[in-house]
Amino acid sequence: MELPRERVGPYVRALRAALDALAPNEDHVSLSAALDHLHALDPANGGSLLLPAEVSTHTGMPTYQWLERARSEAVLATRGTDAEDPSDAELQRARDLDPELGARMHDRRTLHRHLRTAELLPATRIGGAIRRIGDSGWMQVALAYDRMVPDGRWVRVRVELKTPGPPTGAIRLDPQGRLIIEESLQHLLTRHFATPLMALRAQLTDAVGAEVLHLGRGWIGPFWFPGVQLPAEVPEQLGSGLLMQGSTEVIANDVRASRHLDPLEPPPEEALPEGYGSFRERRFAASDEGLAEAVRSWASDDRGMRAQVVTMVLTRARRL
Repeated sequence: MELPRERVGPYVRALRAALDALAPNEDHVSLSAALDHLHALDPANGGSLLLPAEVSTHTGMPTYQWLERARSEAVLATRGTDAEDPSDAELQRARDLDPELGARMHDRRTLHRHLRTAELLPATRIGGAIRRIGDSGWMQVALAYDRMVPDGRWVRVRVELKTPGPPTGAIRLDPQGRLIIEESLQHLLTRHFATPLMALRAQLTDAVGAEVLHLGRGWIGPFWFPGVQLPAEVPEQLGSGLLMQGSTEVIANDVRASRHLDPLEPPPEEALPEGYGSFRERRFAASDEGLAEAVRSWASDDRGMRAQVVTMVLTRARRL
């Protein structure tokens, strides 16, 4: 769906407020990058430069195309500096000659100055670091794969590996001891980022030739509000306000007791490796206490579990 101009600012600010309330941890994409990226989309920051505002009707999240406009504009912003931007006097002269052109120049200067210091969400990115090196030469390596999902959600796949010695294959060390991640591993995760965790764990084990100690996947979204299509099993009341979701699923050797706390997903049928447990949860940020209570009642009565719900702090400007 395409948002009317007057709804774009309230939508972006409400989404930022929802993320603030959820406070996603390292199992999810960077919160600071998400907030910076959304700030760039706000017309109060860049006017109409990044419009139209396109939102997924299925998830209520900004579409890839809208988010990518901010990334493209950031490339242009880095070609200049604040000192090279039009001065206030130059902007005023432009307004005197052509008010519309002057306003657009002002919006571009404001947006570019934000983008030069902003951290933006990546379309697709993988990174890693060596966490520990044992006396016998084993290594523990951490990987994080982030991407914008086609349905508008944001996902991070986080992996902790243990290798018997220096890693080889899809991850390895260069002569200076720095971690090198082959493109083949990023391609694998791009193909299988939504694959059930146990199947993904097997894929990773084969690709890197190491023990997978921790495999986690964190989703940001959907963001429900009036106009977004809710799943058939969800009561319409849950779409009557603003409801943001963040979910996490983990299989790891430090999860002592498996628990399933996601009312939107059934517990998977999976055979876990000996010594490993699984943990799944979904957290909600609601626009008011009435909606929060509706979520708790639905999860308890229909799903038999306690929903974790926090309430957003919304100013009037953030209401859709």
